[in-house]
Amino acid sequence: MGATIKVKRPGERRSLSRTATRALDVLEQFGTRCRPLRAIEIARALMLTPSTTDQLLKTMVGSGHLLFDARHKTYMPSPRLVPFGAMITDLFGPDAGLRDLMAGLRQELGLVVTFSVPNDTFMQIVDAAIPEGQSAERGLRISVFGSAIGTACLSAMEDGEIERLAHRARLKDHELRAAREAVAVARTQGFSQGASVDGAIWSVAVPLCVPGITGPAVLGTAGQVDRVLPQVPKLAEAMQRAAASYARSAASAGPEES
Repeated sequence: MGATIKVKRPGERRSLSRTATRALDVLEQFGTRCRPLRAIEIARALMLTPSTTDQLLKTMVGSGHLLFDARHKTYMPSPRLVPFGAMITDLFGPDAGLRDLMAGLRQELGLVVTFSVPNDTFMQIVDAAIPEGQSAERGLRISVFGSAIGTACLSAMEDGEIERLAHRARLKDHELRAAREAVAVARTQGFSQGASVDGAIWSVAVPLCVPGITGPAVLGTAGQVDRVLPQVPKLAEAMQRAAASYARSAASAGPEES
């Protein structure tokens, strides 16, 4: 029997500042829509009350992170964020294509597509492409050991690093043996798969090499067991193909050395 899958939701982290997270969510909206936004648009996108939105935007304007156009009643990022944007571009290139990759797979598979990275002994879902009527939780953390996305990540690691993580996670001997077996299978097949904690969701995951990110990231898809399980080979093949295509594009379009 493998390790028990642990799940930590964003709101459960005591150190999480809701204001800071919301401010970053606001900035993400500008990046997604690529135009000035009105307060009501931001409130609807983030499901915030008008009063909360107003206070948040006024704070961000006051700190110099946003500019306010009184005539059109719109907000936009200020030049103060230019160095931050330049750093992101330097790390990932002008267009790393992750969003396009995920959106394309979402359309092809009709399922939630996630991008996750290791965070100590957990995998954290950093972004997701979500079909209408389905859901995924950005920021969700799932234990590396025992989960499909975790096994995909481990399969791209050196054995010594796996042992180090197992020690940090305090795995029992039988749990470590199960993890090694799962990793061996994932390395042979090129993907991993498994059920959610409640058994209702089935996930398929493949390793993904992303410029600017140290260590393996993971591309995953998930849905109801009866929908996903019968087509695992098809889903895995589509994600492997997309991951390989992304790796080639990212390598050729990466930042040039000076």
